Amino acid sequence: MDKLLYVSELHMNLDEYIRMSMKVTEKSRRRIVMIAEAIWIVVGVITFLMKQYYLTALMAIVIVAYPSAIVYLYKSKLKKIYAEMPTHQQEQDIRYEFYPNYVSVITNKSEGKIRYSDIKYFIESEDELVLMVEQDKGMLLLKKNCKPELIDFLKEKLSN
Repeated sequence: MDKLLYVSELHMNLDEYIRMSMKVTEKSRRRIVMIAEAIWIVVGVITFLMKQYYLTALMAIVIVAYPSAIVYLYKSKLKKIYAEMPTHQQEQDIRYEFYPNYVSVITNKSEGKIRYSDIKYFIESEDELVLMVEQDKGMLLLKKNCKPELIDFLKEKLSN
């Protein structure tokens, strides 16, 4: 039997679901915003050069408002997805047990093991660590619920 090294727990609710989803999709959202903003800047410059100041002002408003609108729309979509989940998936207590070769994920309704080699990469921020098993599927760990040794252990395991 493997020796349990670390434990981290999380109560998954709407706020945590949105936090994790926003972190997972951050790169693609940024890319979309950057491309759209570049197009609107070019259009704004063209309308300015054509002395279409009304359209130039409109483009300036769009350039400023678009990033916030994307975040708002995305969060609205996440809330809808969360509301459509079966009730037992909405409010979940998740316990992560870390062993030398795998992490055991235990929820209210299920249990599974994930080998560290199956974790593709991780996303780290000041408050959380998301272990990505697939491009759009990850496990959220709140740093406040983790010992510093666990964070170091995961960085070492997943950097190889």
